[in-house]
This record gives sequence, structure tokens and C-alpha cells, in this order.
Amino acid sequence: MRGRMNHGTALLASSLLSLALAGAAGATGLQVAPTTLNLGPAQNADGLWLTNTSAEALHAQARVYEWTQSGGEDHLEPSRALAISPPMLQLAPGARQLVRVIRVGAPPARAEAAYRIIVDELPVDEPAADAKAPPPASAATQLKFVLRYSIPVFVTAEGQSGPDLHGTLVERDGETALELRNDGGTHAQLGNLALESRGRRSELVPGLVGYVLPGSTMRWPVKIPAGTQDAQLQSRINGDAVERVVAAIGARP
Repeated sequence: MRGRMNHGTALLASSLLSLALAGAAGATGLQVAPTTLNLGPAQNADGLWLTNTSAEALHAQARVYEWTQSGGEDHLEPSRALAISPPMLQLAPGARQLVRVIRVGAPPARAEAAYRIIVDELPVDEPAADAKAPPPASAATQLKFVLRYSIPVFVTAEGQSGPDLHGTLVERDGETALELRNDGGTHAQLGNLALESRGRRSELVPGLVGYVLPGSTMRWPVKIPAGTQDAQLQSRINGDAVERVVAAIGARP
């Protein structure tokens, strides 16, 4: 990755690819935990645990990107606001290592700052094959699965407000989308987007929908049945058990 990167589709693609490959590899290889870091105003460091669950050694590297949103998309820019130690490492089979994430400088003055730590499992060069050894049973036995993780990191400001969301439905290129603006001081993570209409609930997007960073506006396509009226779009914000209304829907043709 060089310079500024539009990460809207790359972020989703890498996440889906990681999950798919992990399943295909029997959930073995590089594992990273936790999946999100939150640094408070008085906290200057935290950490990620990298684990090698495979039977072979692996190499990994971690890089920091500032995470912003504009035009309804995610953008990443290389950043030195967080330091990673160590940024590159080798893990023996079954090994587990802590990678420190250190805030450089003062915490943000007002709104929360957002970053992404990209952790890549790197291909390991294989030794030259023995000419006398029998060939593998199939090409699949030679396939190497390389994973990528994109870890959100949020650095909070002193006394900042929570998310303040304002949503509406917009029409773009013949498609309906939920447009959500966050006027608060912290991010909002949306999950389990559902349509509530006249006492009936239908799930539109199961699981993670996405994030809206402070001061940003994001859009997600939604399919609202024709004739829907007096309805609401509801979502779980930042993992809350109770769903919140994120947009009201009037009569639709």
C-alpha cells in the first residue's frame, strides 16, 4: 500500500477474504485478538495478541493507517500517530506474541481519533523441492492461505460526547440507501439493521453493517419493499442490547 487508499471496498473484501480463507484452512494460521482497541485519554498503550495456530512457522507485519470517511466511503492514510512494537515478527507453530500499540503524542483535543492496524500474514519462502521426492497428491496440498486483518483503533478525547446520529433514506442511481450522519464525538458501530413496520420486524442486514466516525456521513444500500409506510429502520449501536431508531420511513410508492 502506498499513499492514500480508498478503503471502502478493500476493507470489506479483505475481511471477507480472511474469513473465507480461515474457514478453508480449517481455522488455522494467523489469529489476531482483540478485534478492536479503545485507548482512553489517560491510556497511552494497549496490545494485540498474534497467535500461530498452524503447524508451520509464519511471518507477519503490522502497519498503522489513519482512518477517515468522506463521500460515504472509508479512506486510509499511512500514519505515525501510533507506534507498533514489533512491526514485523516470526511465530513458531503454536506460538503467541504480544504486539504493543503505543500512542505517540497527546490524546485528541475534541473528537475521537480513528485508525486501522493492518496485520498481514506474509508468505514464507519454501525450500527447493527434493527432485527425488514424490509429487504432492494434488495442487491443493501446495496452496498457501495468506490472511489480512483490519483492526479498528479508537483514541478517545477527554469529556467527549457519544455518537449523535441523524439518518434518512436517499435515492441514488435508482437505488435506495440509508444515509447516516454522526454529529457526536465518538464513532457509531451499526449492527443488525432491521425494518420495523406496523408491528412486524424484518432483518435487512444481519451482523455488522459498518461504522460512522465523528463528523462523518456514511451510506449503505437497503431494500425497502414498495408500499412501506409508517416504518422505522432500527440498529444496534456499539453492541447495545437495545435497538435504536436510525431513520423513519414515510409512505413509499
